Amino acid sequence: MKMSVNISMVCAALMATTMVFAQTEATDSTLNGKIDDNQPITQNNYQKSQSDPDWEEVIINPSGVHFIKGYRSSDGTTPDEKEEYNVTISSEKTHVGAFDIGASGYGSKLFSTNINDSASYLELNRGFHIAFNLCETRLPIAQSHLGIASGIGIKFDIYSFSNENMILNKGNNSLAHHFDTSTDYSKSKMRCSYLTVPLVLEWQQQNYGDFFVIAGVEGNLRIGASTKTKTASGNKEKHRTDLYMNRFSYNFVARVGLKGVGVFVKANLSPLFRDGKAPELYPFSAGICLTDWIPYYKWRQTSVTTTNHSADI
Repeated sequence: MKMSVNISMVCAALMATTMVFAQTEATDSTLNGKIDDNQPITQNNYQKSQSDPDWEEVIINPSGVHFIKGYRSSDGTTPDEKEEYNVTISSEKTHVGAFDIGASGYGSKLFSTNINDSASYLELNRGFHIAFNLCETRLPIAQSHLGIASGIGIKFDIYSFSNENMILNKGNNSLAHHFDTSTDYSKSKMRCSYLTVPLVLEWQQQNYGDFFVIAGVEGNLRIGASTKTKTASGNKEKHRTDLYMNRFSYNFVARVGLKGVGVFVKANLSPLFRDGKAPELYPFSAGICLTDWIPYYKWRQTSVTTTNHSADI
C-alpha cells in the first residue's frame, strides 16, 4: 500500500510540474524572490488573489516547484498567514524508468535459446522488444548509493516466424497452426503487450560518471495479443487473440550503464503459454537502455511555514 501511495504521489507531482512549466514565462519574478530570499508577502502580491479568502500561488525556481497557500486576517483585508510546500528535484534518482529497445526470443528451457522439435513450427526469424516506464519511485537504503526502486511501465514483444506461411490460431483446447501453401506470404508475426511493475535493487555511484547497476524481478500483466500475416502482394490480416498466453508472468531483469546509457537483459521465469495448451517456451530479451528520458521528482513537504504578515503591510 505504501509503495502504491508513493507511485501515485510521484505521478501527481510529474503532472503538476508539466502543467506549471508551460506557464514559466508568466511567473512573477517578485514571487520568486519572495521564496528564495524569504521576503514577506507584499500588498501588491496579495491584491492578485484577494478575490478568494484562501489564495494560492505556484512558483518555479531552479530548486523545484513551490506551492504557497495564504489566509486572510480576521478583518478580511490583509494576508495573515502563509504555508509553503515543495516538489523538489531529488538527487536520489533511479534508473528503473528506462526506455529499452532490443531483440527478443524464447527457448524451451530457462535461459536457453533452443526450442524442442515439438515446437519447431514456432521457430523465429527474429524478435523485437521495446519497453518504457510511465513513472518511477525509489526507497533509499544506504544514502544515495543503494536503494529499492519500482515503477509502472509498458512493454511490447514482436515475434516474426521463420515459416512465413504458418498461420496460428486458438483451437478449442490448445494452440493450433497450419501451413497455407496456396498463398505466397512474406510475413507471419505474433505480438504481445504487457503492463509491467519492476521491483529491483539498484546501486549507483554518481562520483564515477553516474554509473549504475540494477537487478531484480518484473511482474507482467498481459493487456494485448495478436497475430498478423502479410502476403507477397501486400495484403495484411490481423487477428486479436490471446493464443492461450499466460495472463500473468514474471521475469528477471538486469541493467548496467553509465551516464544514462546502458544495456539490459530480461529472462522470463514463467512460460509464455498456459500449461498444457501450447509448447513450453520462456521468452527473453536484450538490448540498449536509455535511463534519463524522464525527469525524476520526489515529493517533499517542508516543515510547514506559518508566518504572520499583518505588521508588514
